[in-house]
Amino acid sequence: MKQINTLLLNNTHFEPTPDQIVALEKEFPMLKVTLDVSKTYEPHLLLDAEVVLGFPRPEELKNAKNLKWLQTASSGIAQYVDRSLYANEDVLLSNAVGTYGRAIADHVLGMVIGFNHQLFKYRDQMKQQLWQRYFPTKDLWDSTMLVIGFGDLGQSVARMAKAHSMRTIVVKRTATAKPDYVDHLYTTDELDAVIGEADYLVICAASTDETAHLIDQKRLGLMKKGSYLINVSRGNIVDQDALIAALESGHLGGAGLDVTTPEPLPADSPLWQMENVMISPHSSGLSVDCSDQIYELFKENLRRYLAGDRLKNQIDFDRGY
Repeated sequence: MKQINTLLLNNTHFEPTPDQIVALEKEFPMLKVTLDVSKTYEPHLLLDAEVVLGFPRPEELKNAKNLKWLQTASSGIAQYVDRSLYANEDVLLSNAVGTYGRAIADHVLGMVIGFNHQLFKYRDQMKQQLWQRYFPTKDLWDSTMLVIGFGDLGQSVARMAKAHSMRTIVVKRTATAKPDYVDHLYTTDELDAVIGEADYLVICAASTDETAHLIDQKRLGLMKKGSYLINVSRGNIVDQDALIAALESGHLGGAGLDVTTPEPLPADSPLWQMENVMISPHSSGLSVDCSDQIYELFKENLRRYLAGDRLKNQIDFDRGY
């Protein structure tokens, strides 16, 4: 039986239990599993690995001459999607799309409700022992959410918005059939025509060359005065300087940012001091069972890998997702 050297790298998203490691080796006896930590593993561990799960340092992948498949523990794969990083041109890359959508959708709606019901403002008022009430500028059920990107994350967010009786618009790269929980579906080339309808603009698109600064100064200007931008995808999709200007001018009502450029957000960024901004540390996808979900996804993909079948969430290097 051929031995498959498999490197599992612990991280905030994935930390298998001893029982899961035992079960993995029992179901796949050809695996020789090495467990280490993404941030501190020794570089030599990559040299013999045929399969890696986690976040290896991209600059060391050229030395991984036996690597045939990298499974990330995240949805984002921007740092790994360049074929020139790898020793082998036919390396397989897959991500963890499908394990975070529901948790991130909860986070998005938490931000939306927080802004709508002034919860962040009330929290700040507690520190001053103020008893002052504010009406929402618009009831949630009379509001429009525009979701950019319609993979697992965008679909989960749109479903959640519709469950809260919001009018739901989706903008995606290619035209497809519109599901029942979406009121209108448009393609990216129609974004300028519909972005002004959004009370809440939610960024769920993948980070690619095409989406870099997709939301720029012009499109921020097209947004409805007093509307909100929420980004749970990648910071580079939004022109952050232009966003700061739109917030400072009062054109935007606020922003909920789980991702920024760079990360962590520097201490001198004006965003930290803005009362109409809610910042979370790229944590929207964290959930109690995310590690278990990644473990199950990895097992499914191991079966496919051994059978020579296409992996679930296999990345197309040419498209970048």
